[in-house]
Amino acid sequence: MRKWIAAAAVGVTAALASVVATTATALPLAPTPVAPVTGIPNPCASTKPFPEDASIAELKAGITENFGFELTGSQWTGERRPSIKILWQTLDAMECTTYRADLQKKVDGNVGFNASNIGGYAWGDWSLTKTGYVTFDFSKFQKALDSGDEGRLTRLVAHELAHVLNSDRYSDPEYWTIFKKLHASEGRFSQYAGSSVTETFADVVGYYVGRCALDNPYDTGKYDAYYEYAKTYVFGGKEFGPAPGETMNCTVPSADAELPMPGAEPTAEWLEGLSGE
Repeated sequence: MRKWIAAAAVGVTAALASVVATTATALPLAPTPVAPVTGIPNPCASTKPFPEDASIAELKAGITENFGFELTGSQWTGERRPSIKILWQTLDAMECTTYRADLQKKVDGNVGFNASNIGGYAWGDWSLTKTGYVTFDFSKFQKALDSGDEGRLTRLVAHELAHVLNSDRYSDPEYWTIFKKLHASEGRFSQYAGSSVTETFADVVGYYVGRCALDNPYDTGKYDAYYEYAKTYVFGGKEFGPAPGETMNCTVPSADAELPMPGAEPTAEWLEGLSGE
């Protein structure tokens, strides 16, 4: 009898072990954490990683082939490789969203990157220095790189691309109508944007991506409505960091880091001509 009980106990134990093992293997596996990139705590999983050993010519070709931007300008050089890397990784970090495809569609794909000197205060602009191109002054980017404030460069890239996305605003599309109402109720967002609704739109988007930018308005926890707008109407639910006001693991830049300044917006007449309106 004791032998039978012992045998039965062994059988039950083995059966339970089998069930537990089966259950364990059937549980869904947690997704592999996505490594943060410069300035972005929670980027899209990389599908086009930056090729560290590529030549400058190969990097230029890669930006065009992988992201669809034609390139021009004199600053695509080995000296500016860190800035080129910031641009590449910021684009790659947004690739699980429709952001790039949406903004390129607004101008029938007629948008490129111009790496060139920009006179005055601006570090970047859309269609001012060169028509149909987002221009970045990589020589000015170096100031942020030296200060350890790469997050602001990420914000600047997303900011200037937001102006391209917003280039159809004269036809008053739904996303723009909603944003104008939001701006009227919420008001000022950033020091740079001030009372300008178009610059506020670009900064709402830019800081949403570049969460590690120094003095990011979202860090205050005061701009939940703008955050939810960018999340819903621009990035289809994708978040690049924690909720507004929550602490993030970001490298702290120098206290005297200089603010990268976007350029003024292009004229309405040119935008209307570009979008065929």
